[in-house]
Amino acid sequence: QVMSYQSEKQQLAAPLTGYGDAESGGIKAQQTSSGHSANQKSGVRDPIFLLLFVGHIIAMCYIAFTSGIDAVKSWGDDASTDDTNFSYDSKMLSSTIGLCVVAAAFGGIVVTFLMNNAESLIQTSLRLNIAISALCALVCFANGIAIGGILFMVMTLINWCYYRAVQNRIPFAAANLKVACQAVREHFSVLLVSYITIIKSTIWLCIWTLAFAAAYNNYATTTTDVDGDSETTVSDSFGTVCFFLLLSLYWTQEVLKNVTHVTTAGVVASWWYDPSRSSVVSGAYCRATTTSLGSIAMGSFFVAILQVLEDMARNARRENNALACIAECILSCLRGMLEYFNRWAFVYVGIYGDSFVSSGRAVMALFKNRGWTALINDNLIQRVLMFMALGVGGLMAGVGALIPVITGSWLNSTDNASGILAIVGFIVGFLLTLILVGVIDSAVATVFVCMAEAPNVLESTHPALFYDLTAAWREFHNIHF
Repeated sequence: QVMSYQSEKQQLAAPLTGYGDAESGGIKAQQTSSGHSANQKSGVRDPIFLLLFVGHIIAMCYIAFTSGIDAVKSWGDDASTDDTNFSYDSKMLSSTIGLCVVAAAFGGIVVTFLMNNAESLIQTSLRLNIAISALCALVCFANGIAIGGILFMVMTLINWCYYRAVQNRIPFAAANLKVACQAVREHFSVLLVSYITIIKSTIWLCIWTLAFAAAYNNYATTTTDVDGDSETTVSDSFGTVCFFLLLSLYWTQEVLKNVTHVTTAGVVASWWYDPSRSSVVSGAYCRATTTSLGSIAMGSFFVAILQVLEDMARNARRENNALACIAECILSCLRGMLEYFNRWAFVYVGIYGDSFVSSGRAVMALFKNRGWTALINDNLIQRVLMFMALGVGGLMAGVGALIPVITGSWLNSTDNASGILAIVGFIVGFLLTLILVGVIDSAVATVFVCMAEAPNVLESTHPALFYDLTAAWREFHNIHF
């Protein structure tokens, strides 16, 4: 077996250039295709956007903790002083916490399951798409909805054609997923960054709410007539203030989300280039929140602007404005494309510590050389990850529904405890798994970039996984020896 593996490994020396030759003209063994080195660049990137982001955070916190708190207190004084008794069911709360623990424990099982069954899961997800659209067509025809039935039949045909067309790409996508899962499993603490991001997002939402309360209190005027009826009017300039408040909200949320993405990219890159390195997760997180934060803020800023404009168009559409409907559609498409572009750009930021502009150039070169492979690879893998999140959610719903049965009379005081815990279990299982697969999705993108930039490195650091990837790539391009 050792001799067989060594001979196969010798055969795989050629496909390293074959990986490049198939779409980009070859990759040099000792340097990446875009001229990057394996080492992170030093110094702060995009410092202007870093200063803008940090400055706006400081300003929002100042407004929130000075005027915001006073505004909320004044609203509380004006509100009804009737006593309200809040109560909660400690047993239901304990059951919910238990479901969270069980769902979190499923994380390791999910990663292992994805690694061992990547190709079959991709095949199953594609077949499920065909089956679901066909079932919807039958339901529409059975209920006399001919147009809906025809549309779903067309969708079924498209799904079937897509399934047939991507068969030769599935092994490579499965190999990418397997390598990404291995990297995440060896640095499982990267999930803590996602959980920390949720906490920070919640704190930020509270701060933003206080700042919004301060702004509203400053621009709103309440008048009382002789009959004692009060009326509140808001200054026209409050609309401009709302624009900047929404921009602040979306910008910060995007930055927090992308910090996790960049951290994951840095972790996977360290695993790819230097698996013996220590403090990988903390180091990647430190870089993402310091030297690379300006690049993250710059890319996130443009997405946040499109989100605010999209909200404005959506509000105008509700007033039966046809042009606003068209504008909303265009802005939504632009935002989706920019978010997808940023996803890859931030991978380069996480791996090499590049500025956002330099990363953007690298992404354009990547798309030029391997655009369709990247798109289809993403589609195949993200479909599986979503089905996994739904599957774990369904499983946890079943666990939640069984808790009252297993515990006997413990939850008899709660009406419809099984139904409530089933819903809670699905939400908890789905959301926690969604966090996990989000990290895996970031890892998949990083693996794709590393394979495009420096495939030879994996041969020395993880030879067995290198064999899987290159064998899948040869199968995709029908390269034989």
